[in-house]
Amino acid sequence: MTVMSAAFALVCLITAALHLVRLAVLRDDVVGEASHAAMGIGMAAMFSPLGDPVPRLVWTGVFALCAAWFTVLLLRRREAAARHHVVGSAAMLFMIGAGTHAGHGVPAGGIGLGSVAAIVLAGYFAWHAFGCLDRLTPRALPGLVVSSGGAVALAPARAGDRTAAGAHLVLAVAMSVMLLGMV
Repeated sequence: MTVMSAAFALVCLITAALHLVRLAVLRDDVVGEASHAAMGIGMAAMFSPLGDPVPRLVWTGVFALCAAWFTVLLLRRREAAARHHVVGSAAMLFMIGAGTHAGHGVPAGGIGLGSVAAIVLAGYFAWHAFGCLDRLTPRALPGLVVSSGGAVALAPARAGDRTAAGAHLVLAVAMSVMLLGMV
């Protein structure tokens, strides 16, 4: 399990780095990219067989702030992306509260409310992963392009959109694995 945990930690760190690069280069969704980067780093720390060098209180503050920010955004705009960030931040807070570390899960004692919550959250992230897979297909994310002559055609998806979908897929799968490990 240590090798698998280390592999997941490395993949989460690489994904976090990708979000940081996107944040610096695109400067489009700064808070969203920062939130995804924090989630990737936080999950890497949870998966790490060496333990988490960052105190739980710091992680709690980061994800509570993310949850609050995106809850306000969700209430104002009702955007699906804001809802996803709220669920992701809540899941991170749930795992921090449960003291999750790779392969340790929730303390023994049968299936309780925490296990049910972990299963529901894992289901959400599995569903999100399938949505990300769909966005990775060549036909995904077409846009309408109008030529100077007035002709309308479908343009292929931008590479950045697929990059984001791939990064979201990685984090969604890692989150599902970690949550199922809590059951």
